[in-house]
Amino acid sequence: MARHRSREPRPLPPLLVRLIQAAEDSNTPAHAIALRKLGALALSALPTHGVFIANHEEVAPVIERVGKEHLGLETARSEFRKAIRVIEQFEIRDRIESSHNRVQSASDEAYFSAGLAFGVTLADFGQR
Repeated sequence: MARHRSREPRPLPPLLVRLIQAAEDSNTPAHAIALRKLGALALSALPTHGVFIANHEEVAPVIERVGKEHLGLETARSEFRKAIRVIEQFEIRDRIESSHNRVQSASDEAYFSAGLAFGVTLADFGQR
């Protein structure tokens, strides 16, 4: 007998649901929403793209949107742009912006890897 894929979306993993509930209980509803949306993204992206996808062309825009909508990413960027505008000399401003981009890229990679390591470790704890 042939298997048919369900058109119903898969539920979030129970452990992630518990983390979302903990975020809601600790008065961080924006983090709860972000976790819920990123969990849905993981459910759709992992089977087709694997885990090393932080900068994937289909995944990165969703992460970016969640960061803007729920975690204050756009506000932080706006504050940085305002602060950098006061530097008149282009060469200095350009060096600062380039350095900031490298720092942000390395930070993003580190936090993505940390999230992956924490997630796998947390999942392992759930198996014991």
